[in-house]
Amino acid sequence: MHNFCKKMVFILLVLSFNQNASCADSQTVKTASVSTSSVSTTSTSTASINSKKSDEISVQVSANSSAHSKIKTLMLCVGKDESLTTLAKIIKFDLEFTDQLDVELKKTEEEPDKKVLSKLFKDGVSLFICLKNNDVLNKYRIEVVLKEPSSGVVLFNKAFAYSHENLVLDAHTISDKLLPALTGEKGPMLSTLAYAICIADYECRQERILYSSKMMNVAPRWHTQAPMIFFSQLTKENNRLMSLDLNSNKTRIISSYEGLNMQPSFSEDGSKSVLCLSGRKNSELYLYDQALCNKYKKKVFIQLTHNEGNNASPCFLPNGDVIFCSDYQTGKPQIYYLNSKTKQTKRLTNGKGYCAAPSYCKRNNSIVYCRSKKGFFQLYTINLNNKFFVERALTTDQHSKQEPVWSECGNYITFSTDCFNLKTGKNVSQIAVLNVRSGKIRVLTSDDKFKNFPCWTNKTYYC
Repeated sequence: MHNFCKKMVFILLVLSFNQNASCADSQTVKTASVSTSSVSTTSTSTASINSKKSDEISVQVSANSSAHSKIKTLMLCVGKDESLTTLAKIIKFDLEFTDQLDVELKKTEEEPDKKVLSKLFKDGVSLFICLKNNDVLNKYRIEVVLKEPSSGVVLFNKAFAYSHENLVLDAHTISDKLLPALTGEKGPMLSTLAYAICIADYECRQERILYSSKMMNVAPRWHTQAPMIFFSQLTKENNRLMSLDLNSNKTRIISSYEGLNMQPSFSEDGSKSVLCLSGRKNSELYLYDQALCNKYKKKVFIQLTHNEGNNASPCFLPNGDVIFCSDYQTGKPQIYYLNSKTKQTKRLTNGKGYCAAPSYCKRNNSIVYCRSKKGFFQLYTINLNNKFFVERALTTDQHSKQEPVWSECGNYITFSTDCFNLKTGKNVSQIAVLNVRSGKIRVLTSDDKFKNFPCWTNKTYYC
């Protein structure tokens, strides 16, 4: 094994922390006792769809996210079609994912009239959603109607086509249109999560393994324009950068220089990227510009950092600047800001402790990262609009969190966390998500396979 292994240890520490905490003590699974007229949220709908209810972990937050009452919403399935029921369960999860709505799901034979709606309002129901089949010429269609119960006013009415093969995507598509009518905001329903190395819908209900090999594959990264994932593959000689085309499912070696080749972060138009290369030395950040490569008809890498530390986890900002992690000043990883015009580097974190794995969100111009605090890695954020770069804790519970990534809307952060697995009797890394507004954490995956290094795109690639 070559000398790059020592540097690899640092990078992997930055990417994935080994913690001893088990989340089994505070992890609870919601199971609802329902009447015959209610729809069970824990039943299995089809063999190919995992309709499990996600686990939830209660966390403390330092943000101003005080407890607020949720809007009581009744969702009614008209008819006995099982596909309609499956769609309804997924839509219910989507709407409750915001932590703004409390959705009760029931079946009925006919749509309620104004008198029934008025009674529902008196019983505390603020919103009413009706789902019913509206098939046309053997094409499966579902009509979704949103009403205000007290007046019966229709707030949303739209028919959607669906297929039995793509129920998860079709349900998320309905939620994507319905949610703005309910909350005034779009959600992450049509986004895609990737983790080493699978892709899934945002709630990890429909998962697909993209690539498997005997070698370790880590740190997937989305291209900003093309349907491609880049990941690092640990070989006996080096850590090479690979790409996987989602259309053809073919892999290709992108960079296989000596040492580390990993963690590309792409510009918005996809023509540039910042990545980590090391050779025989420490890991430095390099700029890859497709225009320069075309000009010189060869691969051109421009070195951005020049220090004796290890530099990792670059985030390419819209203005061309770079957020990254480095240990060159304090000996422990800290978060830095590199100005692309002046070439000056500024430390954003206070220089104390262990800070790593930054992720940038354009919507709120903020970064999220992991910071070691009292034996656990917590999620912290810095708003770049604040010139003082104030660090703010998002979580303070006794569970470590690794590799955080923002959703495009800026309301959610996905990460990996160790959870106790009853089958193996060990902690197993799983994918979880934090609702930044409510402070609630949901564990999205729950099996004996390690799931880590999540990355998020707002595009729909999982079907």
